[in-house]
Amino acid sequence: MPRRPVARTRATEQSKYGIAEWYGKLYKNIGSTERQSYLNPLPIPECPFLAAVPELAPRGSTRCSKKGGVCSIRNFTPTQDQDVRFGAITSTCPNRFLEDRTIIAAIGKLMLGTAEPLIAKEIPFLRRVTAGPMDVDESPISDEASGEQPDAEDVGKIDLVFVHPDKEPIDWCAVEIQAVYFSGASMSRDYEAIRVYTGNGVPMPGGVRRPDFRSSGPKRLMPQLQIKVPSLRRWGKKMVVIIDRPFLDAMAPMDTVDHVSNCDIVWIVVGYDEQSEPGRAKLFLDKVLYTTLEDSVVGLTAGVPTTLPEFESKLSHKVAPQRRPRLPGLE
Repeated sequence: MPRRPVARTRATEQSKYGIAEWYGKLYKNIGSTERQSYLNPLPIPECPFLAAVPELAPRGSTRCSKKGGVCSIRNFTPTQDQDVRFGAITSTCPNRFLEDRTIIAAIGKLMLGTAEPLIAKEIPFLRRVTAGPMDVDESPISDEASGEQPDAEDVGKIDLVFVHPDKEPIDWCAVEIQAVYFSGASMSRDYEAIRVYTGNGVPMPGGVRRPDFRSSGPKRLMPQLQIKVPSLRRWGKKMVVIIDRPFLDAMAPMDTVDHVSNCDIVWIVVGYDEQSEPGRAKLFLDKVLYTTLEDSVVGLTAGVPTTLPEFESKLSHKVAPQRRPRLPGLE
C-alpha cells in the first residue's frame, strides 16, 4: 500500500534566502495588507535611500528603480515552534548604502576632510584603443548631465567620485559600491508565496536562492579594482569600496596596513541595526579596513584547496554516467 505524502510544515521546511527589506521597510514587520499592496504598487514607492541623495537619482526620479522593490535579502530558518529565525541582512541594491548620507559623510570626513562632499556619478575612466596599439582616442570625455553625447569609446567608469566643495586644486576620491548578486530562483516565486499566504506570521520564501559572493567579488569587483587601482595609485589617489558585513565575512582574511596613506583601497564595511527604530534597519559604519591592491585580490579570491582524493571522487561521480559497462570476464 503506498504511503500517504507527509504534509510539509514550517518546521520541516529548509532554510531559504528571501526578502529582508522591501521598498525600504523591514519585511518581517510588514503586515499582510501592506505586503499585498507591494505586489503591484501604483505609483511605485519612493526609495528612502535614494531620496537622501537626489543628485544620484536616475533622470531625476527618486522612486524605486529596482524591479520588484527588494533592497536586501536574508536567510529564513523555520523553528520547531512554528516561528522563523532571521539571518543577517545582505544588500542586493547599491542604493541601499545611501541611507541618510551616513556613509557619504563618513567617507567625506575620512578621505577629504568634509562631511558634505560633492558627488559625481559614473565618470568615464578608460577609453578604448581605436586604430592601433599606439593610437589612443584623445577626444574629450563628455558629461551626460550636460546634455552632450558621451564618447562612444568610453569602456569603463568609476561608480562615484567624491569632491571637496571648496579646495583648489580639486581634491577627490574614487568610490565603488558593491552590493551582492544572488543565484537561484527569481523573486517572482516569493511574490506568489505572498499572494497565497493566509497565515498571521511571515510567509517563507517561495524559491531557493543564495547570495552569490563569488560572482559579486572575484568575477565583478576584483576586475574593477585591478583595472582602476593601478592608475589611481599613479595619480596618488585611493579607491574606496563600500560593502556590507556579510560580503566581508565571505572574503578570505586580508592583511591590512595601519594608515590610509599606506593603502591602495579603503574598505568601508556597513552593518544594519534592527533594534533602534521600529520597522526599519538602520545602516551604520561597522568597520574601516586599509589594504593594498594585492592583499585585496587575495581576500577576494583565496580559498582552501580540496584534497586530491576528494577532487577525484567528485570527478568519478560526474563521469560515471558516461562510462561503458564492463563485460563479464573482461578486465
